[in-house]
Amino acid sequence: MAKKRGSAANRDDGGLDRVLALLEEAVPGLHDVEPPAELPSGLPEPLIELYSRCNGLRMFLDTVEIVPARDVTMPTPGRWQFATLEGEPIAMDHRGRIWRSDDSLDDDVCDGTRVDRWLAGLLASFGLLYDADGEFADDVFDDEGEILPAIREKQLRAHLKRDAGSPGIRWRLALALLDQGAAEDARNELEQVVADDPTFIWAWLDLGRISEQHGDVGNALDEVRMAAETAEGVQHPQAGYFFAQLARLASRSGDEVTRAQAATRTSLLAPSLKKAQLDGARESLAAGDVKSAKGLLELLRAVWPRDLEVLDLARRVEGN
Repeated sequence: MAKKRGSAANRDDGGLDRVLALLEEAVPGLHDVEPPAELPSGLPEPLIELYSRCNGLRMFLDTVEIVPARDVTMPTPGRWQFATLEGEPIAMDHRGRIWRSDDSLDDDVCDGTRVDRWLAGLLASFGLLYDADGEFADDVFDDEGEILPAIREKQLRAHLKRDAGSPGIRWRLALALLDQGAAEDARNELEQVVADDPTFIWAWLDLGRISEQHGDVGNALDEVRMAAETAEGVQHPQAGYFFAQLARLASRSGDEVTRAQAATRTSLLAPSLKKAQLDGARESLAAGDVKSAKGLLELLRAVWPRDLEVLDLARRVEGN
């Protein structure tokens, strides 16, 4: 005998069917799910599963938008762009993992292990911002309209409950904890990130930054070395930048051998980095932001200690 369907809240957790049922049962107007249509060819199996159930959807008005199947593109080989989240492109690889474009890094971050878990995480996360009537809840935004730090942390933890293996979401949680001054908790989350995904270079770099801030330059060197060598191993376009950070740390610790080796890798992997850093330092100086200029100069001096332009910039910075 067939089981009675019942409400979404009473059905087993997980799966696209449950997520779509929850969207259907929400306050009218908050979400919009399009009925399935004819599927185009060439999509990976996880996207076929999604589009066999709906031909696109919108969640929390237009915060999350999955485009119709015919509008899926492949701007990057092996990744199908099928959605946006708060205006940022979302793509899926052939394994079904979800990648979010992050402008702050000029890189893509893996924000989901499976599309159903990713959607369930978004539903739980953004659901914390709304009340039972589909209006913004009280006490979730500050006076400037930004999500309160404690609420942002709750959002990320709610998302992780639905997709605990997502390295990007756990990394974002670590950054949120750092913003609240909880460095040790942030370190614990970052260590879990690199345990789940040893190739997550940004988490290695942030571990190094925490170690450096706490005066543990030796540990910071090891962590940033992992970031740099991993970035080079996967042919990441910013690998040279990671080696520049390694050179900077090595210079701080007096490790001339490591500094010189990292500087060589930087010059080979990122021939345009020196100009970009010089330009950034000069712009910071012109804007009166001496602190930022000094930070950029420290990296430049570690990699190109005898360069005439770097030496000239050093004189200008020291004169302010």
